Amino acid sequence: MNDGTDSPSSSALAKYGTPSLRPYQCFMGRWEGLCKSFTPEGEFLDSSAVHMEVSWIDDNTWHLHEHFDNLYGVGETVYNTPISVDGKRCWAESEMISLEGTELTAFNYVFTIDSSVSKTIVYNNHYFLDPNTRRIITHKVRDGKTNLFQIQDFVCIERP
Repeated sequence: MNDGTDSPSSSALAKYGTPSLRPYQCFMGRWEGLCKSFTPEGEFLDSSAVHMEVSWIDDNTWHLHEHFDNLYGVGETVYNTPISVDGKRCWAESEMISLEGTELTAFNYVFTIDSSVSKTIVYNNHYFLDPNTRRIITHKVRDGKTNLFQIQDFVCIERP
């Protein structure tokens, strides 16, 4: 009988096994998606196709290739960004963006992006609904005020 004072032993915890994925592995592959844009009041504005390919460059760096057919308010946009990883954290610096991100759970990631392209601070929350389906909720801020909301839904079409 457990009266609440017992705690699991380290051998009991070892039965969980080893992690099946390292942080950011779930991003790897080719993804096809649709980006929907909304006003700060929630009114639908536009939608556009997004094509993404994500792969490891080395053990501590992944590459993001993201092609928006029509990034709202900007036009056709292609990002090619090497992203450094240390544990659950990641970061990147380029002419187009400055990025910081963190794995919160194995399938939930948050990113803050300072975008010189859209001239906004971008708050992205990535949810992996299953290994082949990802949703990104985006909040864009310009001059301290909400500028735009976006929802991106992706399907993985090629996995490593």
